Order: sequence, then structure tokens, then C-alpha cells
Amino acid sequence: MIFLLLIFSIVFLDQLSKILIKYFLFPYEKIDIIGSFLRFTYIENSGIAFGINTSEYHIYITILTIIAILIFIYYFINLKNENYYEKVGLSFIIGGAIGNAIDRFLVLIPSSNYAGVVDFIDMPNLLYYIGIASNPRWFIFNIADTSITIGVVIYFISQYKVVSSDESSRNI
Repeated sequence: MIFLLLIFSIVFLDQLSKILIKYFLFPYEKIDIIGSFLRFTYIENSGIAFGINTSEYHIYITILTIIAILIFIYYFINLKNENYYEKVGLSFIIGGAIGNAIDRFLVLIPSSNYAGVVDFIDMPNLLYYIGIASNPRWFIFNIADTSITIGVVIYFISQYKVVSSDESSRNI
């Protein structure tokens, strides 16, 4: 039940933030939140991660997104071991994927006034400051993207913990 609440909370916060951004900002308008470190810059990404243009294949990307969500939900429901952190990680991933899938679906409805996934969190690219990247700003993203990233990190850490505890039990 707590995992379902986490998924719905992520979807709710993601969609609420996107509605507020669309309401209060014009496309490409920027407002500084914490100086120039954290800005809200409203864009609609018609592609996929990191601005990769897939606009010609939007219907296929949307269908693949829905299929991926269903696979994650199936996997989540059928987990054999009760690893709490694995379920937390999957909940973050599912919540974020649903948040972005809603935007992708709305693009298919012309009257919805969506041209792509709403992105707005604009931060500096730390790789630029150590000489690895050429762009001083990171790709603009949203709460759903953040949720997916957090979920992947938690999921992989939970898998490492499971493997580590399995190996330590064999050494006894």
C-alpha cells in the first residue's frame, strides 16, 4: 500500500508542477529560483531523454513507454523476494514513467495544447566545470525524470545489497 501511495504521490507532484509551469510561464521563459544555480525554464520536449529528437516516431515512443510501464508493474507485482528497497526503487521508476507517459499521451490530443513532455528544472552541468563537457547547463528535466533517476539508483543499490548478503552468507 505504501508503494502505491509513493507512485501516486510522484505522479501527482509531477503533473501538478507541469500544470503550474504551463500556467505561469511562457515557453522558454526562465525564472531564477536559487540565483542562476537553479532556474525554472519552461520547454516542451518532443523527443526523449537528453533532447534526442524522436518527434517523427512519437506514437511509437508513446506505445513503447506504456508497454515498459506495464512490464515494470508486472515485475513489481510478481516480485518473489520481499526486498523493501527494490520496491521503493521500482515505485520511483513507475511513478516517473507514468508522469512522463501522461504528457506523451496528451501530445496525441491536439486540443490538449501539449507539444511534448513538459520540462522545467534547469541546473548547471557540473561536468562543464571540471572540463569534461562543453555546455555549462545540464539538460532541462522534470520531477518525473528525477524520480526515475532516483529509482534506478535505489534499485541498483538494493540489488548490490542482495548480492552482498547472499555472498556473505555463503562464506559462513
